[in-house]
This record gives sequence, structure tokens and C-alpha cells, in this order.
Amino acid sequence: MPRSNPVQLNVRSAYARARAQELARLTGMTATQVVEEALRGFVPAGTERESSGLVRRGPILVKPGAGATISQDQADAALLEIREGESRSGGREG
Repeated sequence: MPRSNPVQLNVRSAYARARAQELARLTGMTATQVVEEALRGFVPAGTERESSGLVRRGPILVKPGAGATISQDQADAALLEIREGESRSGGREG
């Protein structure tokens, strides 16, 4: 008698089972969803990961914007304003 859904993967690992169940409880996901997300995130060494439209800008990855652009002076002024606000509040928000 053929199965109605032949998709199945059996992993014989007590650790994998326990960890998947633990993460499922913590996240509210099913164990299958946890395993699928982990596999989506796994990138073997020596292979390139899909960047989802991100581009390298110096040491960071950024998503190119389609909206308005700002000048370097505007960016510097915004950063300075944030830094001055943090120094007055002791680095804490709230």
C-alpha cells in the first residue's frame, strides 16, 4: 500500500531530536519547522551564501535603497546627534 505523503527524513540522533524539540518549545514552532530553518541557514565552508540583494559596503553588508539618499554631512550630523543624546543619558535609553 503506497503512502500518501512519501516525504520523510529519519535522523537517528538523540541529540538532534532533543535539541529540535527544545527549540520548538522555545520558539513555538514545530520540530520540523526548526529543522527546516536550521537547514536553510546552514552554509558549508567554501560556498557562497545567497545575499538576498545585499551588497558589500566596506566591512558591512547593506541592502541598496530605492528611496531618497542623504549626503555624508547629513549622515555625520545624524550620528553626532545620536551620540550626544547617548552621552547625556549615560548610554541608556528610556
